[in-house]
Amino acid sequence: MSTRSPLRPPAVGHLACRREGAQHVLDLSGCRWVDPAHLAGAAAVAARHAAAGSPLRVVGPVRPDQRRYAARMHLGRVLDDLGVPHDLPDDVPERDRTLDLLEVRRVVGEDDAVALAVLVHGRTATTDPEAAAALHTGVAEVAQNVADHAGATGYVAAQVLPSAGLVRFAVADGGLGLRCTLADRGARGHRHALHLALDGTSRLPDPTRGAGLVGVVREVTRLRGSLYLASGSAAVRVTGAGRHVRADSALRTPFAGTLVEGVVGVRGAARPDAGTGGPGPAAPPGRAPGRTVGTHAGRGPRPDRTRGEAP
Repeated sequence: MSTRSPLRPPAVGHLACRREGAQHVLDLSGCRWVDPAHLAGAAAVAARHAAAGSPLRVVGPVRPDQRRYAARMHLGRVLDDLGVPHDLPDDVPERDRTLDLLEVRRVVGEDDAVALAVLVHGRTATTDPEAAAALHTGVAEVAQNVADHAGATGYVAAQVLPSAGLVRFAVADGGLGLRCTLADRGARGHRHALHLALDGTSRLPDPTRGAGLVGVVREVTRLRGSLYLASGSAAVRVTGAGRHVRADSALRTPFAGTLVEGVVGVRGAARPDAGTGGPGPAAPPGRAPGRTVGTHAGRGPRPDRTRGEAP
């Protein structure tokens, strides 16, 4: 079986739409690997078309494991809710993977943003409690703010990969994009807007705003991970070695809106004891143990499978 580097950024070119007669088609059939970024991104693109009354059809992955995975992560349900036709199966068997998965969901309120933050925190707290607490705060802020800044619906998704020692999480919207959002703050183009965002610039002249993304970048790199940020015709991947920017032709296809995917190293993190009803992940900041959102005390994660295989 072919493999890929777990820190490699998602191939966002698969999120580009092509025109077929009177409708657009978002075609994921060429995806060899489906990441949370593809799922949240596809949902955001579909929401953008639905809001504009622009006909869209989504073609799912061809590879059986990727196809089952996309369906298990509820992409088809999200598309159904938006009235967007697709070919994803709706009969994929499911078992409780609350500790390992956050299926694609719309960010309607604080609880949706916190659900993403809780999953990330729960899998990193035993590795580095300080970094995990900071990540919880930053991820929740990013998830809440992205749609607010964009003027469009935001979506989140996440998956834990125990065998790789990683958790991948994504936030996406199909809105204005960073160049437009930060135009009044001096953004001169897509690439410059990315750097402004990573430096903590917010569309609002409030010194307390914009810190979420900065904090996420800091803690993700501290946990041997990376962060990928795409908007318009530019994208940047941030690792402990610095920022790696791609723009224009190198990106191949612009992403209308903003897409964030974080990859966090959790290798060596203690897992909940599934056999004896042992303790679950540490409670995130501000929540008492036993009331952790998105977890089931005493129920550990199922054995890991190859990424993209339906859990």
